[in-house]
Parts: sequence; C-alpha cells; structure tokens
Amino acid sequence: MKQFVWVATISVLSTVLASGSAQAITFTESNDVGELLNTAGVIPQGTLPLESISGFLSSDADLFQIFLTGGQTFSATTLNLDTLIEIPIDNTLDAPTELLEDPQLFLFDSFGRGIYANDDNSFSSQATLPSASFSPIESGIYYLAISGFGYDPVSADGKIFPDFLTGVAFEPTGVGGGSPLSGFEGTSTTSGSYTIALTGVEAGVERVPEPTSVLSMLALGAGVVVSQLKNKKNTTE
Repeated sequence: MKQFVWVATISVLSTVLASGSAQAITFTESNDVGELLNTAGVIPQGTLPLESISGFLSSDADLFQIFLTGGQTFSATTLNLDTLIEIPIDNTLDAPTELLEDPQLFLFDSFGRGIYANDDNSFSSQATLPSASFSPIESGIYYLAISGFGYDPVSADGKIFPDFLTGVAFEPTGVGGGSPLSGFEGTSTTSGSYTIALTGVEAGVERVPEPTSVLSMLALGAGVVVSQLKNKKNTTE
C-alpha cells in the first residue's frame, strides 16, 4: 500500500498538553492518494477515534484504508456548516467555490467488495453513509472512497453500485457488485476540497511526543529565544 503523509491537527497537541492523552484525531491528505486497493492512502491503526479525513479531489477518486471498530456503528458524511452555507452562497453569487460540490462516498471491505454507498442527501448534494446502515461485528480493515458525481467504482464485471444513489444508502447491487474493486470509471468535472466526518473509526498518532517531552521542547525553544535576545542586547551596547 502507498503510504501518504498525514497531518495530525494542532488540537491533538493541545489535548496532549492539557490532559496527558489525546482524545480524538483528524487526518489531512498531504500527497494525492490513489484510487486502487494497492495505491490507497493507509491511515495508521491505533486506538484513538478518527474524527475526520480531509483532502482535495481533482476530477478523480481518493481511496483510504481505515480501521473500523467492531460493535460500533460506522458513519461518514461530507455534510458540515461549510458545505451547507458556503456552497449555496457561492452559487447564488455565481462565484467559484473551493469546496467539493457533489461528492459520492463508498465503503468497501478488506477485499475491496462493496458494502454501501451514497451520492446525495435528501436535502443536499453532499454525501452521507448513515450510522444505522452498517456496524461491523469484528474490528478490521476497510476502504473508504470519495469521488465526484459520475466517477464510479467498478469491478471486473462492471459497476459495483447502482447509478441512482440519492437520498438513501445503496448496497452493491450493480452488475459488478459481487466482485472486488478494480478501479473507477466515468467522467467527473467536480474538483475541490472536502472533509469527511467519521464515527466508528480508529487510528494511531505516530511520533507524537509525550507531554513531558513537549514541555521540554517548549522550554528549550524559549531558552533559545532568550539567549538570542541577550546576545542581541550585548551586541548593541
């Protein structure tokens, strides 16, 4: 699997400093991830709740390998205040938007077989995989994909999901629904940034210093600044 550079948000560091342990984390795509099982962005496994994944689509699809917690409901949505408010305002003003306007979400098992998908909410062009539709019995690896409308996942036998995915979550009832993901086909002119809010997903934060180490680094940095100020003062006297 192709690893991608991820960014743990500053809120993780703040929580570590405040309580000694991080409560939840988010990930931001830094390098463009692939859309195949062997090129997916692999999010490190761990025991912390993964709250969201953010990235940018350019008329393609992003596929992420995630770890779902057994016995907990999974959900994913691109619906948030920005997509609810900013996109309609931009459209009204006939102004370009930086947000992804019409995304689709797809969930696959560890072999790449489709589980369920959604294109539009009943009141928005944003996508939602509802929590009431899927709860893994055991913890394990899954794949979450996001693409623009018209760019759909296929297997060797054809489309995995049906074409009409509006309003509700759809199961893999397409002609290729019984086989694993082999790629994406179609045409999408949709580009923009996205954030997928998640529940039931766990991840790990690599190389996050312990609170004492963080404080030591902050103290060291402060000492360097003070030393530089003293040297500057002595030079000017």
